[in-house]
Amino acid sequence: MLFNNLLAEQYKPNGEITINTIGEWQNSGNWIRMAGGSGSPSNNDEIVLSSNARLNLDVDLKSNNISLYLTFESDGFLQVKSNGALLVLGGLTMSQNNVEMKVFGDLEVNGNFQLDNGNLFIKDGGNLLINGDFLRSDIGSGQLEIGGDATSFTVEGDFDDQHNAPNIYANPYINIKGSCSTKSGSFCDDYLPVTLISFIVSYHDENAVIKWSTASEQNNKSFEVYRSIDLVHWELIGTLKGQGNSLVTHHYQWIDTTFNETGRNYYQLHQIDFDGRREVFETLVLDVQHQSSLPEVMISNNAIRSGENVQIMYRNEKFNSKYIVIVHSDGKTMDCTDIPRGLIPNQLFAEGMNILWVSNGRDKYSFKILK
Repeated sequence: MLFNNLLAEQYKPNGEITINTIGEWQNSGNWIRMAGGSGSPSNNDEIVLSSNARLNLDVDLKSNNISLYLTFESDGFLQVKSNGALLVLGGLTMSQNNVEMKVFGDLEVNGNFQLDNGNLFIKDGGNLLINGDFLRSDIGSGQLEIGGDATSFTVEGDFDDQHNAPNIYANPYINIKGSCSTKSGSFCDDYLPVTLISFIVSYHDENAVIKWSTASEQNNKSFEVYRSIDLVHWELIGTLKGQGNSLVTHHYQWIDTTFNETGRNYYQLHQIDFDGRREVFETLVLDVQHQSSLPEVMISNNAIRSGENVQIMYRNEKFNSKYIVIVHSDGKTMDCTDIPRGLIPNQLFAEGMNILWVSNGRDKYSFKILK
């Protein structure tokens, strides 16, 4: 057995358990203390998963200031359900036989992630953030699957899939910040994003003028411009051909002659790859009659008790440099800067009052959000 931290207490789930509340997490009957005696895992402890010790997590441990080390033995299983959130200390290795992890909630790994064996699924709104490198070696077998419109997979370091390539479906958000390589397929080419350096909407000569510029484009078939008056129903109003692959700056413009001159108009820019995948950029707001009184940054709603997400919107122009963070009532912070489209998932907010900060480096905007 490999222990990540010799100073940590090690615990195994007592069979296959499902944890829905922090009270259930602290119930010693759900755990086996491997040094003997009883107890429950606390911050900086280690969870060992095996065939008779499987964990389904549906509670936010991050907001309860519990971060843990994880070890997978043969047949180890972890499911982070939609309400679950976990920060894994150090790195994470899946190398034993028949191991499996499913991420439908929020999982963050502080170090490197190595997948030598078993299955890893990030889907249906799950978020996996790896603060180091990701390596899938060609030692064993298994699946790596990422799917769902609200799903995100972010690697702060390098991504190297020596076994094959991930199975991708339904337009998840994928962000590889370091180098990218796979044994087969076009994953790395497909997910090198279009670099958008500006996105602006303005009122000129009784028209709404939408402009944007790119610094680079990869696999870019086209752009689509959408308009809405309620943030619910979106109408496609324009399509422009992309540059395919380009490393030079390009400028685009669409003129909207049929917009609503007496109320708010919301605009979104979509980028479509040749294989049909799309990226949606931030939402801009144009209100001709009240434009001078609109704040630079707006949000869609202040109360999200019914499970709503929060849409961040910008007046006229997308911020190229921004910082977005949620502060929970206990002072815990969640960095949401890299969340796609400025659409902040409900699960990232804690129960009670939250403060959402949006900064462009010069000005800072705050919003109270009740959940």
